[in-house]
Order: sequence, then structure tokens, then C-alpha cells
Amino acid sequence: MSDAERGVSRSAALTTRCAGSSPGLGEVYAGAFQWPKAEEEFRAQAKLQPGNAEAAYRLGTALLEQGKVHEARAELVSADKLMPDMPETLYSLGKAASLDGDTAAAEKNWTRLLTIEKGVHSRRRRTSGWQLSIGSRERRKPRSVKCRNSNGYRAF
Repeated sequence: MSDAERGVSRSAALTTRCAGSSPGLGEVYAGAFQWPKAEEEFRAQAKLQPGNAEAAYRLGTALLEQGKVHEARAELVSADKLMPDMPETLYSLGKAASLDGDTAAAEKNWTRLLTIEKGVHSRRRRTSGWQLSIGSRERRKPRSVKCRNSNGYRAF
């Protein structure tokens, strides 16, 4: 038994609550990459709290990690409707749309994410890394190096 499995077993033994009433247990399973068990916990949590955007987001993420893209997209869309413009949901929703082959929806969600991130962290964070990682059309051109020595080589 690995350390992660022992930790999950200890955490499960400590909790006496019913499934889904403790969001921490689902997070423990997710941290140990035990996605089917995490899905079960997050699904129970979403059932107990049907209007909870975070529960829908967590369930969508667990489903996405297992490759259940269509189910994940449905949960993430409901999370986005419950709490619009939550950055984590938009990123996961864009990832799910991309994996599903819907590049237009992926670009739409990631553009919304970039708009939110740019507004919130305009002074502290540059969004160029995000733009490059998602393949946006607004890629910056690399700077040309004008420092050349007498042989015509770049002088670094």
C-alpha cells in the first residue's frame, strides 16, 4: 500500500459523516489521484447542495480527469451558470471543450478567462504566458536580436 493510499484510508477512517457531507474527503481522494472515489464524493456533495457552483466545478473536474468529457462539460456549464466568471471553471470548461474538439467554445472560455485575469491582475501578472499556452491569435512576435559581433554572430 502506497503512502497516498494509507493517507486516504486514515482520512476516510477519521470521517464518520455520510458521503458528500465533507468536501475535504473528496479533495483528499483528488489529491491522491483516486478520481473515481473523488467523483463519488463530489457527486454526493453536488446532490446535497444542488445550487453550489463549487460542488459542480469539483465534480466536473473529477469527471474531466477520468476522461468523461461530455459529463464534465455539462457539470462545468452548470457551475458557470451558477457562478459566472469563476476563473477555475472557465479554464476547465475551455479544457473540456478543447478535448471535445470544440475549439470555438474553448477559445471563447479562455478569452473570458484572460479578460477576467487581465482586469484583476493587470499590474501584477502578464497574460502573455496564458496567451501562448492556449494558442491565441494574439501571440507576440519574438524580439529580433540586434547585438551581433564583427563575424555576424549573435553576441550573448
